Amino acid sequence: MGIDATFERITNAALTLLLQRGVRRTTLADVAYEAGVTRVTIYRYCKDKRGMVRAACMRIAAIFQKAATGGVIDIDLRLSQLGKDLSELPKGNLLARFEEIGQLYPEVYEEFRAARHGAIDQLFRQTLSAATQERTLREEINLDVLKVLFWAAVMGLVENSALISSNISLAEIFATVTEVFQHGVLKAGTAGEGYVP
Repeated sequence: MGIDATFERITNAALTLLLQRGVRRTTLADVAYEAGVTRVTIYRYCKDKRGMVRAACMRIAAIFQKAATGGVIDIDLRLSQLGKDLSELPKGNLLARFEEIGQLYPEVYEEFRAARHGAIDQLFRQTLSAATQERTLREEINLDVLKVLFWAAVMGLVENSALISSNISLAEIFATVTEVFQHGVLKAGTAGEGYVP
């Protein structure tokens, strides 16, 4: 097994256990057992528990960074893939785990947060550029408000406790958010009319 494959197994095992059990209740020995490697192997790749937590966090950040790669080309497909990739993460309460990581390993959380935020900013700029090129962006729209809404939508999908506990897949939620951002929710000529379910 190659170095990358071993590290991937360790990272996936760490992510699974951290999300299921929490940071405090997950040991390097647990991760070694879950990954099918020895503790010595874990130490070789991660050095310590902090390194293991960092690897798991950066695995999530990499999903956002992957989606942000590619400019305005295929932005719809990349946003959709982002939802699918996030929905394939092991089940667990991401919000609670991020809070726990922030308390126990604040420097790891800040590194993760900076990587994720940079990717989301890049995604927003790409989405805005695509809308400008396609001439679908209304001139009078407040871009600062639009950015806040975009951030709330993307971050809320991952950290919203109601969504986390629902049975709706992140892929489906991302597809809906993408559709709303690109095409709105009202048909032409319906502004001001009553809501009809």
